[in-house]
Amino acid sequence: MTKLTPEGRFPVSALITEAQRELDLRRQFYWAKVRAGKMRQDDAHLRIALMEAIVKRLTVTAAL
Repeated sequence: MTKLTPEGRFPVSALITEAQRELDLRRQFYWAKVRAGKMRQDDAHLRIALMEAIVKRLTVTAAL
């Protein structure tokens, strides 16, 4: 496992890319769980919205 250092090991652009990848995976995975009746739709919306907020926050941070 990679150890993170206080000064930061990964550039913000890499964090944005990974968060966007995770967002795309969540959209596919959670909707499949909703269709299968194993997750409530409002829970899926909330978790997806949280990851969208992370991507947006990182993107704004990168622009500063």
